[in-house]
Amino acid sequence: MSLLQNLGKYLKNQPKIYKVPNTNLVRVDMKILKIIPLVFILTACASASVIPLDKSTIQITARAAPACGGQGAEKVALNQAAVETLKRGYNKFIILNTSASNNVKVAGYTPVYSTTTANASIYGNNLYGTANTSYYGGNPIYAGSHNQGLIVKMFKKNSNAIDARKMLGPDWEKSLQKQTINCL
Repeated sequence: MSLLQNLGKYLKNQPKIYKVPNTNLVRVDMKILKIIPLVFILTACASASVIPLDKSTIQITARAAPACGGQGAEKVALNQAAVETLKRGYNKFIILNTSASNNVKVAGYTPVYSTTTANASIYGNNLYGTANTSYYGGNPIYAGSHNQGLIVKMFKKNSNAIDARKMLGPDWEKSLQKQTINCL
């Protein structure tokens, strides 16, 4: 079961929005607000482009978000190779050449904020107290992408080549219809 399927199952079992009785107010469960950015990051994390080099050879360039890592870019490129092979009327493919790059960097940091709590007691003429300050934020914000390039030669029959249908799995036909690419 994929991460997104598990996430969907989790959210189905969680109360999401509550109407506050006798008011026009609603209360949103904070668990949803914590998960929404994760869903956007993981579902829109990759893209691929294809350039035909000749009738049976293509160049694929895949880009994946920092959260996907280099392996995510590799997976996107390899899946795109299988999809393009089938869409172009071929069955199998081999990879003639590869290239990879990583331009991921820290673009900045989230704001830092603090919360201070204090307690004080008076005993006679003396004041005793404690204070505790907690700091939050300061997390890095990553930008850039992991990139993977492939030169792919496609074949109708070749016993040593990768079978595109097997690469995509039993639901390979759905992969040909999909418009969204993700790195999961």
